[in-house]
Amino acid sequence: MTIISNDPSWWPTIDAYIFLRYWMVAAAAAVVYDWVLSLGQEIELIWKQRWSLMTVMYLVIRYIGILYSIISVLENMPLVSLTDTVSILQLARSQPMNTIICRGQ
Repeated sequence: MTIISNDPSWWPTIDAYIFLRYWMVAAAAAVVYDWVLSLGQEIELIWKQRWSLMTVMYLVIRYIGILYSIISVLENMPLVSLTDTVSILQLARSQPMNTIICRGQ
């Protein structure tokens, strides 16, 4: 169900969700940046060595974290482009069909 509203009381909530999305993108960028910085050491110390249980555990944990970070950002990207007049806010993950569309500030 889509609710269209011009109620200014929703604007702080929408702004908070947009701010949260920016932080999620920044966190994902930091994870990828860290991965890029340490890739040379990882290749030298992990990939070129003899494989063991600890090597496999390290790789699984490291790449699951990066994958989780990317999926998190993609899940929270809006499906409708944000403009000055339309913002989209998903109320809860459990009810992805409930969407509020409010006029911008």
